[in-house]
Amino acid sequence: MRQSKLFGRTLREAPAEAQTPGHRLMLRAAIARPLAAGLYTWLPLGFRVQKKVEQIIREEQDRIGAQEMEMPVLTPAETWKQTGRWDALEPITFRTKDHNGREFMVSYTHEEFVHLHAMQEIQSYKQLPQIVYHFQSKGRDEARPRAGLLRVREFVMKDAYSFDADQAGLEKSYAAEFGAYERTFQRMGLDAISVESDTGAMGGDVAHEFQVLTEVGEDRIAVCSNCDYRANLEKATRSVRRDGFEALDKAPEPSEIRTPGATSIEALQALLKRPPEAFLKTVLLTDARGTVVAVVLPGDREVNEAKLRKILGTSEVKFANDGQFAAAGGVPGFVGPVGLKARVLIDSSLDRRAFIAGANKKDTHLQNVVIGRDFRGEEVDVHDVREGDHCPRCKTGTLTIKRGVEVGNIFAYGTYYSDKMRATFVAEDGTQKPFVGGSYGIGVGRAVQTIIETHHDEKGIVWPPQVAPYHAHVLALPVNDADVRATAESLVAELEKRGIEVLYDDRDETAGVKFADADLIGIPLRVTVSKRNLKENLAELKLRSATDAEMVALAGGADRIADIVGSWPR
Repeated sequence: MRQSKLFGRTLREAPAEAQTPGHRLMLRAAIARPLAAGLYTWLPLGFRVQKKVEQIIREEQDRIGAQEMEMPVLTPAETWKQTGRWDALEPITFRTKDHNGREFMVSYTHEEFVHLHAMQEIQSYKQLPQIVYHFQSKGRDEARPRAGLLRVREFVMKDAYSFDADQAGLEKSYAAEFGAYERTFQRMGLDAISVESDTGAMGGDVAHEFQVLTEVGEDRIAVCSNCDYRANLEKATRSVRRDGFEALDKAPEPSEIRTPGATSIEALQALLKRPPEAFLKTVLLTDARGTVVAVVLPGDREVNEAKLRKILGTSEVKFANDGQFAAAGGVPGFVGPVGLKARVLIDSSLDRRAFIAGANKKDTHLQNVVIGRDFRGEEVDVHDVREGDHCPRCKTGTLTIKRGVEVGNIFAYGTYYSDKMRATFVAEDGTQKPFVGGSYGIGVGRAVQTIIETHHDEKGIVWPPQVAPYHAHVLALPVNDADVRATAESLVAELEKRGIEVLYDDRDETAGVKFADADLIGIPLRVTVSKRNLKENLAELKLRSATDAEMVALAGGADRIADIVGSWPR
């Protein structure tokens, strides 16, 4: 490819809106361009990288016996309504109607529709297990798209779906995909770790994310200092050490104490000279249907919204308004669990001892409030996990919080969709049984930008060879010298004959501009044919990741370059 004809120009400076190093380099190196907020166009260099990433994914899916297919982008509303996700996904999906008024959703994911096909194509247990996958655009109406391709409103996802006859089969399929993902990210050049994750709107109870730890990530991951426990904070738990219990049978009845203006835990601490764990924090919230729920927490903890959404089976939670406070019998700033007219959720980390809680009366709290005696509720894990908490697995390690980018996820949802859609097959005993399934996704664009985020230096991108847009970047200096140009073009032709992908910089630019662009674009091997070196029949080879260059005889230059490229991982 002649660089003078390349559709896409490099930029000396990144646009002001670029938010991360990878975002800035992606724009400067002409990898992609924004069309609107959260919508990006792959330019030719980026498109080549995207296709190489897709091919790695494809090869690893094929290796475990998955079959490639393709489902539509537009998906009919009635199927989404059958599983309840038409309403559950409303805040984050794009919808439209055809000329007959029929409703459609731009695909958010494809669990419902692959089950429709399974019902049609899989009749008997003899056809199981099955894994199918496709590469397809997805639409997410993100309120705040950010950081280039890390959070967008349209993207290509590889989503795979497994169908098994039973739980044991699902576990084998899940393990096969888990291994495929480990190999996939390793081949891309991404150091991705698996972490326990929330299943969110996908259903089921078992899920893992593959996270690349980097400060530009928006996900937060709890990592144990002592064992292999790793979990997204949306899912993470902690080991609660219960000590210092009070004798509850001797605890006095609740009594009021004046707390004028003390509407926060911090204010109560200052007023009453007690630590935050001496207080109950009661938060009044509502689900998407407007149902009020009271969440009771230790005074030093916050509500984990993802955990709460899952408990409530809702797509969103909001703070209760004044009218809802009044209906529940609560007073803002002084709300407490005793006497509330609402569904009460009690965080499982709370000790069974006497606490101080809001009295549902202005400027007043109650002391000696005991869970189970003075109020009751459902015990759930709904609190946040923080740096320094104890690991729930080994009990001895402490948790550190790291940032990460989620590049893939896998879900074992069992019969979640089959039950709702009556998707069954004929089992060995002749009865109809539901498919047991899982889904497995990789966002291609996010993976590409994460590669840039983790493979760059102060000069530009440093592509892993297996995903680079080209293998070699040949520079002619100066290109208007006939001998230099002829030698460079002869070398390019010889390399391309050997199957080596070449970007040929045939532009009439200075050496400084060409070297700067070569470093910025980040192709793994730079080959310089210059007037000075031509006098000695030499060419300069320099790996993008190396400091020093190598001089090789032009007569054997193509062989040496082929050896270097042939040694790279695939």
